[in-house]
Amino acid sequence: MVAMTPWMAALLLVGGMVMLGAGSSWLVTGASRLALGLGVSPMIVGLTVVGFGTSMPELSVSVLAAMRGSGGLSLGNAVGSNIMNLLVVLGAAAVVAPLHVLGNRKALRSNLVFGLVPAVILIAGGWSGRLSRPVALALLLVFAIFLGSCIRSARGSEEGVAVKRGNPWLHLALLSFGIAVLVTGAHLMVQGGVSLAHQVGVSDAVIGLTVVAFGTSLPELATSVTAALRGEAELSVGNVLGSNVFNLGLVVGSAFSIHPERIPAFVARQDIPILIGVTLFVGLIVLPNGKISRKEGALMLLIFAAYMAFLVLRAM
Repeated sequence: MVAMTPWMAALLLVGGMVMLGAGSSWLVTGASRLALGLGVSPMIVGLTVVGFGTSMPELSVSVLAAMRGSGGLSLGNAVGSNIMNLLVVLGAAAVVAPLHVLGNRKALRSNLVFGLVPAVILIAGGWSGRLSRPVALALLLVFAIFLGSCIRSARGSEEGVAVKRGNPWLHLALLSFGIAVLVTGAHLMVQGGVSLAHQVGVSDAVIGLTVVAFGTSLPELATSVTAALRGEAELSVGNVLGSNVFNLGLVVGSAFSIHPERIPAFVARQDIPILIGVTLFVGLIVLPNGKISRKEGALMLLIFAAYMAFLVLRAM
């Protein structure tokens, strides 16, 4: 990464934030209108198209980090992003506007499970401090099964979904442009944030779990909050759940299948079990009734603050 002054890093952070705000608005507008126009549930669009688009920063950062021999940054980015997605993204979206997922409860439960399976594989495969290519390929297999499940669900959800008239190509163009702006903004945020972190001597694993994870989670945060404000709760929740499967299945699987690498054992032994606990908390305690209230959203943000305190104490 090119060395830069603190002022340059701060400029990248601010510029990336502006792009994320604009890109999220365009992405949500295009995705929701495209879903209704094609008769596909917004939950399915959030789990697939939007989930993939907002996971592109994690994919590019993690693959590049693994190829450069920084397995801790690569894995920490994906794990940290997933924890932030569940606690910060959904929590902040619920605080802004309580989330009510009206339909697709079956898809909700199914994709919570898909978020747990790769985490369990990572604990087993990374306990020794190294992620091998067979483990990475197993993660890609889980992702392929998830994607196939989403496609089958999309085909089965065509009935009973209101169709909204409009030019689908225009909606697709708006969605694609929004994704491009989001990805570019996220890269600017990460570049500036990592530069500042390196200047204070923080390790790659901690950078991945905190600064990089926060930067690459900003597309999910911006998209989900915007969707919540517009009453697209299914798109908001689907975006988070889809992005989490993308992060552990596609992102980690791709990075370590290209370049198997050593990882800090504490990520597999501590942070991934925390991720599993957070996933179970959200799936079994917060979301069973299909709603996330403002109080529950605030509690999720407090839990995340406690996790950040844990990371600081561990680093010390």
